[in-house]
Amino acid sequence: MPAPTAEARDIVFPFDSYELPDDDIIKTYAATDALVRPCMREKGHEWGLIKTPENAPSWRNRLHFGVVEPDVARRFGYHAPAELLSSPEYRGVVRQMNGRLASLSKDAASHAADCQKEAGQTLTRGAKTSFAKLNDLKSSTFDAAKRDHNVKDATNRWSACMKAAGFDYTTPWAAARKWGAKGDPTKHEIATAVSDVRCKKKTGIVAIWFSTEKRLEEKEISKDESYFNNLKNANSHYLHNARMALSKE
Repeated sequence: MPAPTAEARDIVFPFDSYELPDDDIIKTYAATDALVRPCMREKGHEWGLIKTPENAPSWRNRLHFGVVEPDVARRFGYHAPAELLSSPEYRGVVRQMNGRLASLSKDAASHAADCQKEAGQTLTRGAKTSFAKLNDLKSSTFDAAKRDHNVKDATNRWSACMKAAGFDYTTPWAAARKWGAKGDPTKHEIATAVSDVRCKKKTGIVAIWFSTEKRLEEKEISKDESYFNNLKNANSHYLHNARMALSKE
């Protein structure tokens, strides 16, 4: 996977601070292992520990505004793979976990599921809360930003830029929908995506859209500080429990 550009790495929203970054998620995977290993031994099975990196960057919003990187457009068109949203370090941990699961016997896999459930209960003690509202707000602020007059103006400029290049699309998301999500990109799709990225840069639509959505998210946070504080507290308790589990390893 091509490494993200600075523009893609810099797409960080206020809501992101209320969810665990990939680096911390990996720590919770390791903590789960620390709890599962003795549980599995009690049931007569060995449990190999995954190797975790020192750090793993997060760039989950890389495709938030569609394709914004020339190299991604040239290689994948609009069929950007999900692997672009996580670092090689994170993907390496997931591969280890999947490989370990695939190597287990049916009996061991059943016991592992029980041990993992027990580990999950330990790690989430005092850390349970609902992220449903946050997920809903992500969708609503994204949609509201698209309706903002500054974003609409930028979208119109993007559309005019695309038309000048020979591509007739009213919005970036309409262009992305045109090509679907399956199959290999055609030459025409890649040409469209490359022009899409070029017009996004020329019109500054990503920066305008980003600042608009960021402002909307900040507004939502200020409207319900107690809810967002609960999310932060839940994450803090979760990580504390993870550190405690790892300290006993």
